[in-house]
Amino acid sequence: MELPHNLGTRVGILGGTFDPVHNGHLAIAEAVRQALALSSILFVPAFLPPHKPTYAISAFQHRAAMLDLAVADRPGCSVSRLEAEREGSSYSIDTLRTLRQTFSQDVRLFFIIGMDAFAEIHTWKANRELLDYASFVVIGRPDHCQQSCGQTVAANFPGYVFNEAAGCWQGNPGEGAIHPVAMPPMEVSSTAIRQAVRGGKSILGVVPEAVARYIETNGLYR
Repeated sequence: MELPHNLGTRVGILGGTFDPVHNGHLAIAEAVRQALALSSILFVPAFLPPHKPTYAISAFQHRAAMLDLAVADRPGCSVSRLEAEREGSSYSIDTLRTLRQTFSQDVRLFFIIGMDAFAEIHTWKANRELLDYASFVVIGRPDHCQQSCGQTVAANFPGYVFNEAAGCWQGNPGEGAIHPVAMPPMEVSSTAIRQAVRGGKSILGVVPEAVARYIETNGLYR
């Protein structure tokens, strides 16, 4: 697996279906990059999302191509096609294991996840092992991000204690931390964008202009 050059030593991993990528995804990436002083963000589109078995997603090559366009002018952002190379269901534990084996040991990985998804972490494959390979970065609403995150940590990660000075939950040495990052909710979703395209409405302003052109040119979501 080839990775982009110069990713640095603090790398954020942002996975998802990205059908399509939108400005909310990009805002989350930037918020996390600034909050945790990350050197780069690696977007990892899912090949076959295990939690969306009934959702007819667009072909991987389209979703990855839209991501390429979306991050082309964003320093420190890049796209990995790792999950397509592996094929099969795109389990996060498999992706993080592969990335951990690929990066040198001085690189720290930060796995970015929304609060809604984190609340369902007990349903994920090998969920406790995820912290062997990366720290979590949990995105939530400003009014209850830390409280909601703390409830999930207590229920799923016994032994993790909140460190006030570091602003995160920490467990045993060698395990990743769990960082809450509060930000306002994004008033945009991939579902709404697909519906807008089907209804003939403009999506400029909610996706990068290059992505809007790609969707139009390739007849996606019609």
